Amino acid sequence: MFVHAYVDESYDLTIGVYILTATIVDLTDAEDFRSTMRGLRRGGEKLHWSKEPPHRRTELTKVLSSLLVHSVVAIGCSKPLFPERGRRKCLESLLPELETHGADIATFETRQKHSNKLDADMVDACRQKRLITSNIRITFAPGTSEPLLWIPDIVCGIALSAERGDEKYLRQAGERIRIIRINAR
Repeated sequence: MFVHAYVDESYDLTIGVYILTATIVDLTDAEDFRSTMRGLRRGGEKLHWSKEPPHRRTELTKVLSSLLVHSVVAIGCSKPLFPERGRRKCLESLLPELETHGADIATFETRQKHSNKLDADMVDACRQKRLITSNIRITFAPGTSEPLLWIPDIVCGIALSAERGDEKYLRQAGERIRIIRINAR
């Protein structure tokens, strides 16, 4: 089995949470999942949880539950929350999980060039700390060109909804989501 991780983020400064989600996909299922995700898109270039109304969020969660994927969600909490620090702390917890699941490539949704470099530097720092081996590498792709990045976007939305007090989507998603809570200070 060859697996790949797809990574996306969400955060809310008002409640002090940073969420970094990696969805583990068996590459033999990747094309089918891409097709499924494209079929869910309603206009626009990509699917985005935050732009969807509640009835669509329920539909997206139902589809997520039917996919043979596993998502690991690192939730960093801190008040005040500094997003880049929150991201680094979450990444430090998430990367070893990806190796445990056998993912040797993690594709992140592209941010700005400088921000992508910060992620690459953090991967190097995790190697130096021996949190991960040299087996895992990261790549970047625009969310508009890789529908598999929409899966962790949905999971981030589910996790953020739960952090804001609405856990119905998390309950609906079931055991496909594993949450790791960390201090993002």
